[in-house]
Amino acid sequence: MNRRRIFPNLCEDIKRYIEGKITLKKIFYLIFSQEIWAIIVYRFGYWVHHYCQIPLIREILKIAAFFAFKLTELITGISIPFSVKIGRGLYIGHFGRIIINGRAEIGENCSIATGVVIGTRGLGDEGVPMIGNNVFIGVDAKILGNIKVGDGAKIGANAVVIKDVPENATVVGVPARVVKIKGKKV
Repeated sequence: MNRRRIFPNLCEDIKRYIEGKITLKKIFYLIFSQEIWAIIVYRFGYWVHHYCQIPLIREILKIAAFFAFKLTELITGISIPFSVKIGRGLYIGHFGRIIINGRAEIGENCSIATGVVIGTRGLGDEGVPMIGNNVFIGVDAKILGNIKVGDGAKIGANAVVIKDVPENATVVGVPARVVKIKGKKV
């Protein structure tokens, strides 16, 4: 991920919401889409914390970013700290109940459904997930601990992932188990 490309990254995020021709209906949707609000606030805060070069302006913008983050978190239920590393093309399917640990990493063109938690296992565990590119994470899935989710993986609804997931695998269940790799049953 080229972290200096915040505006282009945001444009790639938005493209995933407005596939095809831009219409008035799609613009209206973008303005009132709470998941887009959360992504915009994240991209802005990430830029302020990592790339704003003017010290006084950076400190003022950090305060503004913090309040925008908290307001967005309260309204949308989506918590994406500015320290998370996220590639371009993030798609959040619905607003609400999404928690991402500040040390997690998410690749490009990932899709996240509502109710997802990406974080530690707790009890002093400090490891966090590393999510590859083009990963789909289903409703209420939990991805926990020091694990890697390979490129192209699909995490099923309500899955609890506590082990590495191979590339192009589909995992389901509690704890999650691989049921397909590259579309073929295992």
